[in-house]
Amino acid sequence: MNHTLDGPQRCALIWEFAVRLRLLTDTHVGAARATPRHAAEGDVDLSLDRDPRSGLPRLRATTLAGLLRHELTGRTDHADAAVLFGTGSGRAAFGEGDPLPVASALDLDDAHAELPEDTNVTVRVGTRVDPATGTVHPGRMWRWEVLPAGTAFVCHLRLWVPERAVEERLLTLLLLAVRGLEGEGPGIRIGGRTGRGHGAVRATHWAARRHDLTDLDGWFGFHARTWAERRRRATEALTDASSVKGLPELLEIRLREHGRAATAAHVRARADTPDPRHRAELRMELHVAERAGPLSQGPDPAARGLRPGLLMIGDVPEPDRLAEVDRAHRRRPVACEPEGDRVRVRPVLGDTALFALFKRVSGRLVRDAAEHLGGPPERWRDWHGHWWGADANGRRSSTPSRIRLRATPALTGGSALTTTRSTVDALFGDAVDGRLFTTDLHCGGSAEVVLDVTEPDDAVRGLLALLVRELATVPLDTLGAGAGGGNGRLTATRAVLVTLGGAEEGSGRVVDLMTVLQTPEGEQARLVRGWLRTLHGRLTERRNR
Repeated sequence: MNHTLDGPQRCALIWEFAVRLRLLTDTHVGAARATPRHAAEGDVDLSLDRDPRSGLPRLRATTLAGLLRHELTGRTDHADAAVLFGTGSGRAAFGEGDPLPVASALDLDDAHAELPEDTNVTVRVGTRVDPATGTVHPGRMWRWEVLPAGTAFVCHLRLWVPERAVEERLLTLLLLAVRGLEGEGPGIRIGGRTGRGHGAVRATHWAARRHDLTDLDGWFGFHARTWAERRRRATEALTDASSVKGLPELLEIRLREHGRAATAAHVRARADTPDPRHRAELRMELHVAERAGPLSQGPDPAARGLRPGLLMIGDVPEPDRLAEVDRAHRRRPVACEPEGDRVRVRPVLGDTALFALFKRVSGRLVRDAAEHLGGPPERWRDWHGHWWGADANGRRSSTPSRIRLRATPALTGGSALTTTRSTVDALFGDAVDGRLFTTDLHCGGSAEVVLDVTEPDDAVRGLLALLVRELATVPLDTLGAGAGGGNGRLTATRAVLVTLGGAEEGSGRVVDLMTVLQTPEGEQARLVRGWLRTLHGRLTERRNR
């Protein structure tokens, strides 16, 4: 069976899908060439991928197909992914004697970005923060284009079903592949720096049509329309107020309309199977504040003994403030309601700087523990780099991080505060001429922060418990600029560690790490002490030579 320009020559059914994807955080989908082929001029180091004819930012079909295939492989196996997406060589089979050719059963088109109202592609200054010092690596600074939160992509997909007998399986695999777009767990991420919270995306609306090519009306319903008409009708279906938001519900409706009730029930049941991948989530509530006393609880930050602090994640001031301030705390568009088109500009807790803070604190904790226990220095460095990522050196290649920031946290509450500071001459004690700075800081507020951990074990759970203890008691490390003046103190008031998937005992366990701090003799505290013993063993064991 070979593909023609209009699909495979032998095909019983064709499903047409359209989906609106909405970005929840800043996203950078890089250009395929180092030198862009479009009109994005200036001193930008990393440009967005754009359509060479229209110049609009785009999401390539190959990019989305690769993300969907990766998600499906994680939920099933490579053989199932080959059934839906094809193989580079060899053949994948639905069953004995019914082979599927190498070509993919799922076709996708490039999608152009639709920016929210009153927003544009922005240029941000990217930095590489040294976790050891919290400062920017010398020379590790660049300018890159980002798509703001709220940007939408309308993606068009076609599922070619060669035989009716395999329709059920193909639809099931498609549902599993797109589960990462439905807001479950870490989900699918688009673009670069996803471990720092960029690229979060969600499917907000779906449209679907089923064409039976063995029927005359079904054949003409698909082939008698131009590509432009197909896309237009699918896009109109997405904007319909009564359109269904979830693909499982939509498929069930369409299958029942075509008399396939049994198939609809089976597909829906298979699509609701839990994610088998072993992972953990650490959910924390962090306040821009520090404690005035011991740990206490209450609905009001003041009742918990919190004193609001100041925070500065440096960014270019808003246009109406350019003439008044030198620097301002970073504010980014936030898609508060993914199904809506409106976004709000809110202050954020940071992305690269926040991840570097967690990495720096955890590095100090394991270093101190290893030194106290007499463990070899290379052991704790290798173990820490395995989880948090490590740069290449003479002994090893670079290591990707297995702990990732799910999204850039937006601050709720607090208020902007404008301050003026000057440089004082250390000898004479008076202000230095020309060294007067005005800054828009953010005072107080809180944010929900989620860290995702891939294939966790008890040792890394113990480290996360120590990290929470550090943030909940006396925060020694700070976030952002102005640390010498007391800025950047973060305090954890809530922390829950959830373990999901995997075959190990305790899957689905929820541990409240704040309760562990307040009740050190409880059942959960005994569990955490077991994690810490495992962590100590990891840091002190020597490699076999």
